Amino acid sequence: MIILGGDISTTTNKINGEFVTEQVSLSGDIKTGAPQSYEGEYEFTPTEQEQTISIEGKVARQDITINPIPSNYGLITWDGSTLTVS
Repeated sequence: MIILGGDISTTTNKINGEFVTEQVSLSGDIKTGAPQSYEGEYEFTPTEQEQTISIEGKVARQDITINPIPSNYGLITWDGSTLTVS
């Protein structure tokens, strides 16, 4: 597999109506080989913190699942005098 990033342009020169030369130019990055496989977890549960699943440039074997917030979830907060469950 070849992955091209950048711009590709071609120029064809004609002499007396016949194609004589073709010039191809490429600018950017060229990466060869198979992309890396994602080897991490495929199932996640929401938390209070942002979660980033690092799969940039990798191929996943299956869909990634974000589970719903559990039905028994309760956020407990304490402000120094009151305990609140929401």
